[in-house]
Amino acid sequence: MALNTALKQLIATKLAHAQRPQWEMPIAEVRQAFRNLWTPAITGEVVPLRRIEDITIPGVETPIPARAYAPDGPERCPVMLYFHGGGYVKGGIGESDAFCRNLAQVTRHLVLSIDYRLAPEHPFPAALDDAAAATLWAGTHTRDLGGAPGPVVVCGESAGGNLAAVVCLLLRANPAIAIRYQVLLQPVVDFTLSFPSIAMPATECLVPREDLAWYYRTYSGDRCDPRDPRVSPIFADDLAGLAPALIIAAEYDTLRDEAEAYARRLKAAGVATRYICADGMVHGFLQMRGLVPDAQAAAEEIARALS
Repeated sequence: MALNTALKQLIATKLAHAQRPQWEMPIAEVRQAFRNLWTPAITGEVVPLRRIEDITIPGVETPIPARAYAPDGPERCPVMLYFHGGGYVKGGIGESDAFCRNLAQVTRHLVLSIDYRLAPEHPFPAALDDAAAATLWAGTHTRDLGGAPGPVVVCGESAGGNLAAVVCLLLRANPAIAIRYQVLLQPVVDFTLSFPSIAMPATECLVPREDLAWYYRTYSGDRCDPRDPRVSPIFADDLAGLAPALIIAAEYDTLRDEAEAYARRLKAAGVATRYICADGMVHGFLQMRGLVPDAQAAAEEIARALS
């Protein structure tokens, strides 16, 4: 299918305003530019909720900021952790606020957005340590959060999808936590940059190969092999016994092929897995409810998977 017209214009605008690559900019400028992107014109109007609360979760080395989103209604809802995207170097609670509000309302889950530590100040495994610690804590404090008791859901997009997938691997045999479902949105699962879609031209995608390589280099550097399952879960020896998965990819995304390959590996390991590739969409489209109706359709797919 042809690239969506609105998203094609978004790519053209990005290329027209790109004076230098991200890795030549101060990290503060990179983060501010990313923050500026998420206006209501892109994200859609803000969804009002009955309770939004900033909290702090105990971490391995330092407390982890988080924000809880409770959907309207008197009943306690299941808890879903959300790990934002941004290539491990940018993004946070504020940038994903509009998405998390809508996600909570559509899925009828209490969404807990995790503000994990970012590189380069906090390289691997800081983000992963925070994601695992937050999941463990949430899984044993669902009532304290105002949620329903029982297993939790982990959800993440892009770099956050990587964290969600790896957390499922790390905590698979931990008796203290039960993960009911993993929702992987355009996830990073292969740091080797080896799948064909990685070569997609910059005129057709929002996150070209050079950006991915910089993200991975900044996050992990030489601290682990790119085939280490803690950064590349697709290379894990055994995926059996993981939580059921919903994987949503996009046609015009450099990460498309690895997402599909990970879905195949999960299925081959006996994990109930649903894979969807959104026609005409780009990386990050789920955050773009103001631009494309496919974003809301994807949120409703998540709701159906969790119902």
